[in-house]
Amino acid sequence: METIVAVLLFSIGGLALAGTSAVIGREMNANSMRERAARMAASRIEILAAECRRAANGRETVRRVDSERSVSVPDSSRVSVVESVSYETWLTRRIDSYRAVLPCL
Repeated sequence: METIVAVLLFSIGGLALAGTSAVIGREMNANSMRERAARMAASRIEILAAECRRAANGRETVRRVDSERSVSVPDSSRVSVVESVSYETWLTRRIDSYRAVLPCL
């Protein structure tokens, strides 16, 4: 009887570990996509800062991350940028937006 209870407890523990590892794996993948999207947005904003007055609207897709940028020129010394990145998570499609006002030297 004790052996059966011990096997049952170990089986339940093993199933709980397997279920938890699947959730952790999905979250790690989502975090990886989120980090990739944030790096892509930061990189694009740095490039636009270097281009300044030549900066233009555009879009691109790199490794399952869609990026769309909107550039406006409030005055001759600044450029306003809105960078939106979208990517798939295990439940839905997520969209993150980054805004920056860049000085033109």
